[in-house]
Amino acid sequence: MAIISRGAGVALLLVGQALLWGNARAAEPSYDDYVAQVKAGKIEIDYTAFRLAYAASPKYAPYGTIEIVSKLKKAYAAGDCPSAMAHAKEVFEINFVQMEAHKIAAVCLKKAGNEEEARREYAMSLGLFSSVLKSGDGKSPETAFVVIAVDEEYSVLETASLTPVKQALVNHGGSAFDRFEVKLPDSERTVTLFFNVDRPHAQLARTLQKQQ
Repeated sequence: MAIISRGAGVALLLVGQALLWGNARAAEPSYDDYVAQVKAGKIEIDYTAFRLAYAASPKYAPYGTIEIVSKLKKAYAAGDCPSAMAHAKEVFEINFVQMEAHKIAAVCLKKAGNEEEARREYAMSLGLFSSVLKSGDGKSPETAFVVIAVDEEYSVLETASLTPVKQALVNHGGSAFDRFEVKLPDSERTVTLFFNVDRPHAQLARTLQKQQ
């Protein structure tokens, strides 16, 4: 029986580990995989991985739902839940991790008496909201909240009952940030929050480059 040298054994071990790592990476769910899981009723998922999978997918369109979300909010504000739900479905066709659409869908489904689907939509909106909060504390550029779309910023602020007073785009350390002054709920006191917008800005630059 041939005896494998220590060097050869180490090399084989490293190759095996590399193959296992490659298989693990390949097994990570895609954006479409996550959408299919959620539609099948599985909502206990990694929402950060879900959001990042969307940002890494060919479907990534961080500015693609602005007009539809505007119509969605207007319909909801007017008490027209059927129209709001129709617009929410339009949003989900483009971006299934759009926080505001899930939140409004939850309210409309609850009003319609569909408690189970309402709970699922609310759980999704909360999971997406929590995902952004876990990305940092927002107190500085170094610890900014990381978003994959600008509308996530406003959804987070609204969900947290924070009112934007001022907003400015700033650059720090080679990254882009939206700096907000926001008013705390039931107070005139303001605080400053930072959101890292590198991903949506990079996608916008790629889109503009393709159009040239």
